[in-house]
Amino acid sequence: MANPNISKAVFAFGSIETDVKGTISGHYLDLTSYSTSSTSISFNVLGGYDFSFRHNDSLTGARIISITLRYPLDPSPLRYSETIIIDRIDLRPYEFDTSTSSRIAVTQMSDSVYRYDLKDYKFSGKAKHTNDTRELTCNGFFVVQELTWPF
Repeated sequence: MANPNISKAVFAFGSIETDVKGTISGHYLDLTSYSTSSTSISFNVLGGYDFSFRHNDSLTGARIISITLRYPLDPSPLRYSETIIIDRIDLRPYEFDTSTSSRIAVTQMSDSVYRYDLKDYKFSGKAKHTNDTRELTCNGFFVVQELTWPF
């Protein structure tokens, strides 16, 4: 019988360097590259986790690289979004439909610890509402540990 005083918990950390290029209003630009270790993880309602690397979070230049980990040994491809301003106080995600032929190397370090390595992971995206594009290359890693936690 399951212990009713135990709850699922998760711990995650990591760091990536991201090189960003793309088009804005038809002009090709070498956009600002960045490094970040600012991470966020949450439980996905369909099972597994939603993990993201965040840069300039809650600012007008915010960028988010995210991944769904429904099956820890088979992660989804990376997704990308930026923050735009709709009016003076309304910040909204500027989302890109992404595609990739790269793979994330997964190592199961124990029954509940997974390491995800990104080595020259390349993916591209087209903005959902404009013709803007992004080409991203990521290098780094992140680790996810599943825990049980007492109430």
